[in-house]
Amino acid sequence: MTLRKLFLAAAAFALTATATHVATADTCPPPRQYSGACIDVIVWAKSPDENLCCQYPTPCSAPAGWTIYYGPGCSNGGIEAL
Repeated sequence: MTLRKLFLAAAAFALTATATHVATADTCPPPRQYSGACIDVIVWAKSPDENLCCQYPTPCSAPAGWTIYYGPGCSNGGIEAL
């Protein structure tokens, strides 16, 4: 039983170590300016190089090139912002 607990703890650590960092508002880039209509739904966006996850008020306001997610913490989705 102890070996199983050790294995589970190691697996949990490995998953945590590679997880995306959910950033605070002061460490995220400001929302991107856009013109025209955009769906009014809160999204999360993940930077392609820093593994940083930030929240934005619309998909259109996420930084260009970032991957957009519709679930908290950059989960459930994965659409690249244009």
